[in-house]
Amino acid sequence: MKIVFISGMLPSGHFSQILTSGIAANNKDLIIYADKDRDNLKIKNCGKIKLVWDRSPIYIWQILRELKKDKPDIVHLQQELNMYGGLSTVVLFPLLVIGIKLLGVPLVVTLHASVFKKQIDHKFTKIFHKEGINPSLLKFFFDYLFRSVSLFADSIVVHSNLSKKILTTDYGVSASKTTVIPCAIPHYRLKKYRRQPYFFYFGYMVRRKGLSYALDGFARFLKKYPKSKYKLVLAGGVIKGQEKALDEIKSFIAKNKLENKVEILGFQNQSDLPPLYGKATAVIIPAVISMGSSGPLYHANSFHKCIITTDIGHFKEDIDQHVTGIRVANNRWHEAFELVANNAKMVKQIEKNVATKALSRTPKKTGKKYLKLYQSVINH
Repeated sequence: MKIVFISGMLPSGHFSQILTSGIAANNKDLIIYADKDRDNLKIKNCGKIKLVWDRSPIYIWQILRELKKDKPDIVHLQQELNMYGGLSTVVLFPLLVIGIKLLGVPLVVTLHASVFKKQIDHKFTKIFHKEGINPSLLKFFFDYLFRSVSLFADSIVVHSNLSKKILTTDYGVSASKTTVIPCAIPHYRLKKYRRQPYFFYFGYMVRRKGLSYALDGFARFLKKYPKSKYKLVLAGGVIKGQEKALDEIKSFIAKNKLENKVEILGFQNQSDLPPLYGKATAVIIPAVISMGSSGPLYHANSFHKCIITTDIGHFKEDIDQHVTGIRVANNRWHEAFELVANNAKMVKQIEKNVATKALSRTPKKTGKKYLKLYQSVINH
């Protein structure tokens, strides 16, 4: 089966790197159409990588031109809001879907993020530093985007039952076309590290991540346990246009005199992460809003860590309470820190459960599910 997989592939540890490694392990005839960043060519064991498209409106023409040459049996297209460039590229995305269909190639599209329409209000736009956007216009845009994809794609993939519910009830996406395939969990040969007393966060420093709630909870935890050795280690970069969020985090740390208890590392390469995860007592993933299954969650799963998340959205489906992690209300983070700090036995049991979960969702096993889906679409 000749497969063309269209997606951004960077940075290291990107969802598409994980998935294509699993598909390639089961099917050698895999071609990836990546953006024209030469660092993509350094990626190994993910199929044949071609630098095909620019992050601009001409990406549609560049992709269609290449598909005419390669003549694949099936195309798998990834849809993320910022993947192909700015706003204009998102608006034009349905034209790419239509163009691929006009070529007569079976098409699978993965939709990575969605929210119920009732969640889209002025608070929602403020979280993304887009206060000037009318929420009604944003609802119309999402409706146009998702309905168009549903109309022209042969099959749609989402990563959770919640995503399927949102898309089918609020945006008219076809339930019969939509398949739920949970995210693959990276598989590593893990080195044993000596546990150290810190909670670890890895992800973007943006408002929607809700780090202010975790920081407030950590400050309250330290107030109750002033002699605690625990620290909070934050790693991750910023998103262009949302830099103010990092300033807000630093301001909170200074205001609450947490400089000796909270460490900000900045962006970390994939090779830097194993010791940071491995030594941590637990991983934290706060959030204000949940738009899709969390990439940082599955990276933490791959290191078999006890994870504390906000008790909202997709996390309710992705984490079994006190079995594969801990879910907490955003005003009760101090209780979660206390629970983990005082219950080493529980933490170790959660880690064992997460290890079992990770083994059930390796990239290779997940890749087989996609190949089964591809074959059914081709045969339909």
